Amino acid sequence: MSSAARPTTPRDTRLAFDGQAAVEHLAAADPVLGALMERAGPYRPTTNAAPDVFHSLVRAIVYQQLSGKAAGTIHARVLTALGHGEAPGAAAIQATDDATLRSAGLSANKLAGLRALASAQLAGELPDESRIDKYDDAELIERYSAIRGIGRWTVEMLLMFHLGRPDVMPIHDLGVRKGYALTYGLDDLPKPKALEAAGEAWRPYRSVACWYMWRALEAEGTTPQPQ
Repeated sequence: MSSAARPTTPRDTRLAFDGQAAVEHLAAADPVLGALMERAGPYRPTTNAAPDVFHSLVRAIVYQQLSGKAAGTIHARVLTALGHGEAPGAAAIQATDDATLRSAGLSANKLAGLRALASAQLAGELPDESRIDKYDDAELIERYSAIRGIGRWTVEMLLMFHLGRPDVMPIHDLGVRKGYALTYGLDDLPKPKALEAAGEAWRPYRSVACWYMWRALEAEGTTPQPQ
């Protein structure tokens, strides 16, 4: 098996904050959430994404609207087609012809998204990864989501699970909305704006609270975390 086709092993997210301090803060601020955190256990997000942002976004584009197994197979084929291991880089994407990448399983839209991402990287239009900690969440969301095939949710997941940012609030995430309704005993899913307002009580650790909303669903045997 080539290195490109090797299954990805989840790794712990490197947090940009003190996770235990966040849990203690949230438990004091929101007793209902505190009870959920007590049941669910320690805050320990993990990710299957690549170790750098660019290749994490490559993976995110490939994985869009596919089940994990099918997406993983196509992702491995794309990496094999690019021929430079698990981190082929933007130049390899641009140097590989459409037919080769389409034969790996990419749709026309996903191929266009990869091309747009690679072009932006080569043109120096993406944030400098060597200084990624200097960019705030809003700037990263704005700049990455401007690329074709990369929406706000994708960047929010990158911030939470790859960069370990503390205060991300993915208000459109269905799992978070379902977890909130389950945890707080709602008959209907909260609207995104209502969830955003409720999440003000969780600042500055909304990433942690949302992670526990996914844990609430896992306890019901439904939805795992998205990364």
